Amino acid sequence: MTSNPFAAASFAAAAAGVTHVGCVRSHSEDCYHIDEAAGVFAVMDGAGGHDRGAVASGLVKTALARIGRPANAEDLLARFEDRVVRAKSEMDALEKQPGHGGAMGTTIAAILTFGSHFACLWAGDSRAYRLRDGTLEQLTRDHTEVQDLLDRQAITPEEARTWSRRHVITRAIGAGLELQLDIVTGSLRDKDRFMLCSDGLTGHLGDDVIQKALSTGTPAQAAQALVDDTLEHGAQDNVTAVVVDFALVRAGAAQ
Repeated sequence: MTSNPFAAASFAAAAAGVTHVGCVRSHSEDCYHIDEAAGVFAVMDGAGGHDRGAVASGLVKTALARIGRPANAEDLLARFEDRVVRAKSEMDALEKQPGHGGAMGTTIAAILTFGSHFACLWAGDSRAYRLRDGTLEQLTRDHTEVQDLLDRQAITPEEARTWSRRHVITRAIGAGLELQLDIVTGSLRDKDRFMLCSDGLTGHLGDDVIQKALSTGTPAQAAQALVDDTLEHGAQDNVTAVVVDFALVRAGAAQ
């Protein structure tokens, strides 16, 4: 992700998020963060018994809220990584307290934008998608045991749907795992729409349903439609969706 001070255009973001406890769980460990001014959008899905997952995802949300306004794209990426590391350090410190009760952690899927550039960063099985010119693309690859088996062609997609350890993640912030974020970068285009979600959504909805929900309405309407569709399918987990639209702003245009 690089800054271009000579760029003739920038992009304005409009975003909305919806989160729901689902149809089975008694409490939510999901949360999301939206900061259109800083160009930071993220979904976190916590893990750990006795509400520790909610604490973990909340620590990351709080840390991201402290990013502030970056000077350039490199600065934004550095601030994001710093805040994630700080959140993990807070989790590590909490786990060492007497009576705390064990490990906790959270997945993350995030979109960072500056100027005409974006970066997608993630750890775990929360996902990021982009809808561009009517085509839906999954930007992330799940960090799960079952995805690793699929990549090695050790199991079929049909077997993966009912694999006993399909929800076991191999990366996270905290949870006793090494902190490692994957990243993909690219350039924004006018009318790009991104969607971030927890696995509570993708565990029920296929790409065809996701694309249909993202193809119309405002970000708030699309996010609500995705959550509503998940609830209609039984929502066995917490479910969260964040939808972000980008519009081209010409140089010299009123903002």
